[in-house]
Amino acid sequence: MADSFQKKEGIKKNVSRKKLKAHKKQQRKTNNNKGKGFDSMIAYVDQYGNLSSTPPENKEIQETKET
Repeated sequence: MADSFQKKEGIKKNVSRKKLKAHKKQQRKTNNNKGKGFDSMIAYVDQYGNLSSTPPENKEIQETKET
């Protein structure tokens, strides 16, 4: 049987939706931030209160004497 114009257009629309959905799914997989590990979440604070992603050097550690 011959398909009508409306039916052909509906099929084309469904195919394009599936392609778009597959593309979005692939993007979510590649840009996933879950499970990266504890080291990527750590932030260090220096003596001036600034945040950084690298640990501070141990040169300038000052110990306080408790009385």
